[in-house]
Amino acid sequence: MEENQVREILKQAVAITDQDWEKFKLGSRGVYKFFTRIDEVLKYRIVAEVIESRYCAAGLKKGQKFVIQGGALVPEQSTAPFCMRALGPLTGFVNSILEKIAAGEDPNDRVFQVAECLDPGLDAGGLGKVRFEVRAESA
Repeated sequence: MEENQVREILKQAVAITDQDWEKFKLGSRGVYKFFTRIDEVLKYRIVAEVIESRYCAAGLKKGQKFVIQGGALVPEQSTAPFCMRALGPLTGFVNSILEKIAAGEDPNDRVFQVAECLDPGLDAGGLGKVRFEVRAESA
């Protein structure tokens, strides 16, 4: 995507000023690159699917999914109940996948199956435990 297009998108989306645009363009290289490749990024959705759930107080069950596109949760496509303790740890995995897409790399060169919610589970002083598989799919 052309620089002027990215600038217009950010002006409309977050009302970035001309002065802050220059600062953003020069000082936030990784994020700037992400936005110049937003067309590619939006061709994918990231799915975090529950592969294991035990005693989850939020009600997450095997097979339920969180769907993320462009870095934002898409509630109408997600089937899992909202839980900050589950979503928080997914952030790093989602960012890694988004960076791969923005770099033109295969976002599924590895599928993450180690994402776990923040509840430590019974064996570590908590109650529940939920594990996710995180992958990119065509949008």
